[in-house]
Amino acid sequence: MKKIFGYMMVLAIMTTLTIYVAGCGGDDDPVTPPAPPDPTVLEVVVRSAADSSLVENSNVVLYQAENNEAVLRGMTDADGMVRFDIEVGNYFLNISAQGYNAIPPENIAPIPFFVAAEDTTVEGILLNVLENAGNTGYVEGFVVPAVNNFLILAESQTTQEKYATASGPDGFFILYNMPFGTYDMDALKSGYQMDEPVTASISAQAEVDTVSIPVSEYQGSLLKGSVTFLASENSTVDITLLDPETRAVVPGLSVMSDVSGLNYRIESIPDGDYIAWASLKNDGYVIDPDWLFKNPGGLDISFATSDSLELNFSVTGAITILSPTNPADSTYAFMADSQVPTFTWVAYPSAKEYFIEVRDHSGNVLWGGFNADGTVNHDFIAADATSVVYDFDSRPGTPALEPGKIYQWKLWADKGTQGDSFVEQLISSSEDLRGIFQVPENPPKQYLGLE
Repeated sequence: MKKIFGYMMVLAIMTTLTIYVAGCGGDDDPVTPPAPPDPTVLEVVVRSAADSSLVENSNVVLYQAENNEAVLRGMTDADGMVRFDIEVGNYFLNISAQGYNAIPPENIAPIPFFVAAEDTTVEGILLNVLENAGNTGYVEGFVVPAVNNFLILAESQTTQEKYATASGPDGFFILYNMPFGTYDMDALKSGYQMDEPVTASISAQAEVDTVSIPVSEYQGSLLKGSVTFLASENSTVDITLLDPETRAVVPGLSVMSDVSGLNYRIESIPDGDYIAWASLKNDGYVIDPDWLFKNPGGLDISFATSDSLELNFSVTGAITILSPTNPADSTYAFMADSQVPTFTWVAYPSAKEYFIEVRDHSGNVLWGGFNADGTVNHDFIAADATSVVYDFDSRPGTPALEPGKIYQWKLWADKGTQGDSFVEQLISSSEDLRGIFQVPENPPKQYLGLE
């Protein structure tokens, strides 16, 4: 898994002196004008994690962390660097390059950082070399007219696998490391619609294809509804529309519910298929997991021209997980205690058993969880348990966690019993963006069997 090295602050503070010189019986000299303030600069330097060599032509998109809107986009030069003149604030990066794994990893939220005023902030990025990068090319192009922050999707006509990226403020986008083949392109953003179908093709004879995606303003559809809080105090939560395959958030299609009426409205939705989700952010709430389990596909929605749909949500208080996990206000992966992590949490009221699941960065389940028919894929975890070790039941086929890789774990509470070992009534779960952790490169001595 990729490692992000950053947050190197180069401080340069200038002092401006205003000097008044009084003449003898004459007029004062003109006041010396103050020196201009130092610029606020972000410099991104991209290197290969394999040998620290500089990576040219990396596509770097800069976003404001507060609203997920693309601010600037650029390509790294021969020195592996791109420079942005920006304003003070919180930002995050999306970086990709041919032959390297992208940052952030698939299905992992980006990591925000702060840029100080009148300062140069340097973000040093290491990209891991992509394994099996042969027989791949890339698709580049523009959204026309140039509108920032579209979700760009490319779906293989052969395998139906989807690849996602974002367009920058100049409308430019680039999708690296795509297997040879033909792709259906899509551009999604609130208030816009594609004007016509667009395809891209890459092969050993033509490893790059350049396309133009025409879009126009579009009134779109409406999704509205209410939020009910179960066994928890009323609050506000985000309602968000996601692409079903990549789980990427569609720009502009996320709103906060009304704390007084507990209602929400999402307008200007482009035609297409989505997953609607409540409380994606780390706010202490989760969608009622029992409803999700008993209504598979219940949050899959589709819109045609000027539809108006209603969808109500029930949310409840989340299970508090303690370690290993990223903090609630960040998606920075927390370093686990060992290569065989111990997962800990706070006991949840009324729980009679727990279910745990560990996934890799692509969302593949490695251990635990439960099936669609309710059967649980690990041994019983009692209500008084507040920790377990990875693969504590030694399930056949469970892979070892790889040093340096990033994973995510999730926990559910249920009213079931050991006798039935069946999902009866899920009463809560941990939050969707918690439980992100990294496996250490070198385990502590006790895990090596040393004194």
